[in-house]
Amino acid sequence: MVKYVAIIGAGIAGLPAIKQCLDNDLIPICFEQNSFIGGLWRNENCEKNKDPYSTIYKGVLTNTSKEMSTYSDFPIPAEWPIFLNQTYVEKYIDMYAENFNLLPHIKFNTTVLKISILPDKRWKVKYIIQSKNQEEEEIFDFVMVCSGHHSKPKWPEFKGMNFFKGEQLHSYKYKRAIDFENKRVLVVGGSFSAMDIAVELSNVASQVYISIRSGKLPWILPRFVNGKTTDHFTRFNAYIIPPSIGGKIIENIIIKSFPIPSHLKLPTDPLIASAIVINSDIYQCFAAGTIIMKPNIKEFKFENNQIEFIDETILENIDVIIYSTGYYIDYPFLEKHIYTGGDEIEQEYEKDFHDIVWLYRSIFPPKYPNIAFIGLTNRAGSLLPICEMQARYVTSLIKGFIKSLPSQNEMENSIRKHYENSLKKLCKSARSSIHYNYLSYMDNLSKDIGCYPYPYEIFKKFGFNFWKLFMFGMATPIQYRLIGRESWEGAKDAISLYNEYSFKNSTRGSRGYKSWIYILIVLLILLNRNGGFKKFITFLINK
Repeated sequence: MVKYVAIIGAGIAGLPAIKQCLDNDLIPICFEQNSFIGGLWRNENCEKNKDPYSTIYKGVLTNTSKEMSTYSDFPIPAEWPIFLNQTYVEKYIDMYAENFNLLPHIKFNTTVLKISILPDKRWKVKYIIQSKNQEEEEIFDFVMVCSGHHSKPKWPEFKGMNFFKGEQLHSYKYKRAIDFENKRVLVVGGSFSAMDIAVELSNVASQVYISIRSGKLPWILPRFVNGKTTDHFTRFNAYIIPPSIGGKIIENIIIKSFPIPSHLKLPTDPLIASAIVINSDIYQCFAAGTIIMKPNIKEFKFENNQIEFIDETILENIDVIIYSTGYYIDYPFLEKHIYTGGDEIEQEYEKDFHDIVWLYRSIFPPKYPNIAFIGLTNRAGSLLPICEMQARYVTSLIKGFIKSLPSQNEMENSIRKHYENSLKKLCKSARSSIHYNYLSYMDNLSKDIGCYPYPYEIFKKFGFNFWKLFMFGMATPIQYRLIGRESWEGAKDAISLYNEYSFKNSTRGSRGYKSWIYILIVLLILLNRNGGFKKFITFLINK
């Protein structure tokens, strides 16, 4: 029996969802409120105050390299820059949609008003076609929510904010640095976007300040270390090095890589329990004085656009404040209890947090196993391949290639266990429920799908030389197309080409996977660890 799937949003999550539905003989209908694909990566206009949707500002770079950000069966061209700007990402999205003929399955300029469950467990999608101003509805067997959660900005509240006579805006309205030329700008926030915007503004503004609530910097990683991108980790290293040791290594890299002014406070929490920001330039800006760090705001004063901070210092004559303070997780077309777990879950955790998400594997509400959220996860890795893997997992479930989901109670217990473990290991946040280790998350989903690249199977199919590249080259998402369900015959060559380009672009040393002395030393060290050597051998031969 043919199954119909509603897909909400045609961005980086919705497009692979459409493709995976088509690959599995499902009928997808995608609803997109704009006239274009790509979501926030489509910079349709550069006017800073354009509503109603949020778009990436023109000067942004991806936080992860192209090799680690690609969809698995449609590689980003190897000759493209290592880190992509908005224009390149937009072009890649267009190429992906054209290659797999996805556009005919999208209803553009269509706003979803409400999604509700029917007595027979199917879903009714009520929507409006903007050009006709007419409401319609359709019934679906399954829903995939791919619209992201960057549409409802969070605004902080400070005493006397209304006294400020300058311009106040949220970062979602920021589009071009040139709009703030010769201005004194205060950026509020310590996230990726706050750091990126502050650095970009430092080239044109008369002075940039950045206010971080904790008064301490987050751990800030450079994009390159020793001539190689910091996200080009290998399966060997990811498996062998314990997270605590890996975190210490990265902390040491940060301290040695940046000219950190002595007055700046580094994080006190270990890196593995903290948020990480990727930015190669901000420490140079701190050192040059083009960006000055401030603690949290205490209050706004009436005179001279004064802003007082909790350390009792005062700034005057600030022209613009940009709040890079995040977004609420909000799906206005859904009842909130569907993705928050309902009153019982919210009451259980509300003493500490709001805005909690309660999804099995960051995808499924335990009470509603035929609606899935794609891309609603925090991770130390690129979102594009995660969205694709989630879509592969969901469509495999719909088609019955994977055994059914666990029971509701089992999913509830799994979410709770993951959440409470995350709270112990990470900085406490409502988002801890959707935080996952990138490689472990991808591996676990791929094992259920039947596309996990078991090292022994890679050795048998491709031989020793490629096995070395697989183990000691970069762990690109293309690895999940080497064997098993939905494998792609071009995966081996694409992985080889990526590693070849990465080696050419490196400014240091030879290929890591040829460093056999290093490998033997690590294996000897493992002999002294509790079961480490046995675990590694099991990993190599595991089927």
